[in-house]
Amino acid sequence: MPSAAFGSESSLATPTLRPSFDVTTYASLLEQIAADQPVDPRTTKLVDAAIAVWTRPGFDTFVSLPHLRFEPFDYQMNAAGAVLRRMHGRAILADEVGLGKTIEAGLVMSELRMRGLAGKILVLAPAGLVEQWREELDRKFALPSEFVSAKATRTDGWDNGSSGDRPILLASLATARRPPLRDSLAGIDWDLVIVDEAHRLKNPSTASSKLVRSLRTRHLLLLTATPVENRLSDLFNLTSLVAPGLLGTARDFRSRHGSHAVGEAARDIAGLRTRVSEVMVRHRRSDVALMLPRRLAETKLVKPVDAEAELYRHVANRVREEGHAATPAKAMALRSALRLAGSSPAALQATLDKLGWSDLHPMCNAVERWEKAAVLLEVIRRRFKSGEKVAVFTAFRNTQQALLDLLAASGVKAAVYHGGLSRRQKEEAITAFRDSMDVLVTTEAAGEGRNLQFCHVIVNFDLPWNPMQIEQRLGRIHRIGQSHDVVVVNLVGRGTIEEHIFSVLQAKINLFELVVGELDMILGRVDDDFDFEHSVFEAHVSSADDVEFAARLEKLGNEIADARRNYSLSRERNDALIGDPQDRSNGS
Repeated sequence: MPSAAFGSESSLATPTLRPSFDVTTYASLLEQIAADQPVDPRTTKLVDAAIAVWTRPGFDTFVSLPHLRFEPFDYQMNAAGAVLRRMHGRAILADEVGLGKTIEAGLVMSELRMRGLAGKILVLAPAGLVEQWREELDRKFALPSEFVSAKATRTDGWDNGSSGDRPILLASLATARRPPLRDSLAGIDWDLVIVDEAHRLKNPSTASSKLVRSLRTRHLLLLTATPVENRLSDLFNLTSLVAPGLLGTARDFRSRHGSHAVGEAARDIAGLRTRVSEVMVRHRRSDVALMLPRRLAETKLVKPVDAEAELYRHVANRVREEGHAATPAKAMALRSALRLAGSSPAALQATLDKLGWSDLHPMCNAVERWEKAAVLLEVIRRRFKSGEKVAVFTAFRNTQQALLDLLAASGVKAAVYHGGLSRRQKEEAITAFRDSMDVLVTTEAAGEGRNLQFCHVIVNFDLPWNPMQIEQRLGRIHRIGQSHDVVVVNLVGRGTIEEHIFSVLQAKINLFELVVGELDMILGRVDDDFDFEHSVFEAHVSSADDVEFAARLEKLGNEIADARRNYSLSRERNDALIGDPQDRSNGS
């Protein structure tokens, strides 16, 4: 049942219809005060609370707006307003990928929190998006947040403090659905629960779905660009989470609309859209006329010099030899060594000792010319002639330092950014890059939350094995506010695993042409816990030679290509079923 604090829709939208204030209502209380008679403190508390509620503006006014650190788009404000006014804080936010469902959920969260209606707030998201939530809450909404550990219990103080002081709790779905955390979360009366990528809840029998169904919460937001994945029952299951009974029983729903199984057309789509619109907000990019500039990929396959190639071959062969029976810890070290070998000899040195491969040091020292670095200098100088700034990404601090030394020796001044800097130093680095320097050399730290729209050229000096990290790098530049086409220069070593990874991601899913956010939607369809980087490493150590490795990676690429096709079909299915271009989110 919606809380009485929301009132009716008409009273919220048109506060002028409230009855005028009548002082005679409080005549008895005023007589007691005039006669100097004691007043029951419980009575005055109730009066104060009533006046506070009476004078609070309705949800047609956003009291949180002055506290935001950004300016939301009108359609995002409309979506949040519809959730608060019409849907009473229980809704499915189903905008297409890239339109800002996180922003809409954050607006609802901020509004409920500032009004004292939501103190205990939990955000559940896939593991790869939890850090992104923390960054968004901090940088855009100035809201405190806290990661929940896998062993957390109610004794951690989640129920303590005033509602305005409590941090928003963040947890990955994978962590939250396992005991003891699962049982701890289920034992709390939440004010607001937000579930990102909520299509993962479509099957009621999964652990994630069971977790969310076990939570007691006054307000619930489900975020997904594809509320219908394969069957119409997906939509029924999600809708029933936020509004039990809205679509009737499962049998009623099948009788009225069909199961939408393969080969079966849905029935009464108009009626379905009408009912679902009571709890769902959906925008398409074509509806809001929001256009991002193009991504232009420029790939340079760099042939390493003989000494570099020999070093890489030795490292790759040893990783394959020792990877078969490696413990998880050893496997992680071997994977790191192979990635480092594809980055730079400077990055590899320390890891050779840790693995007991000090005999390879002479090979490292024999690399006098670092071919990728030479190509990078050419790219930077060419971009300088066009007056363009360049952001250079590398995954490793040692590679970063080697690049900074090389650039300095070549007379190129560069700003430096990495996770070891203080918050102030990070801000100074971004300011220097924006105002006075033409190059930024950064680790993955700048791929998390930093907006660099004043630059439109990015160089991937080494290619992450995790494609989500590639997406995070691109997302710093290719985002709303970017006014130029974004040029992505990939430096890929010939004969390396990077070359195979790039070939798979570009040939199979056109990685560099995707809209921000689509990659996660695609990879999530391979498997809920799919780990691309782990799959690549397993393919390498399980292969007898590079020919077999290439075949295994081709198979992996085909699985990802199938996932993209399924995503495209799902998007079309959602447009057909619920993608009514009529704007239903304005609260009218």
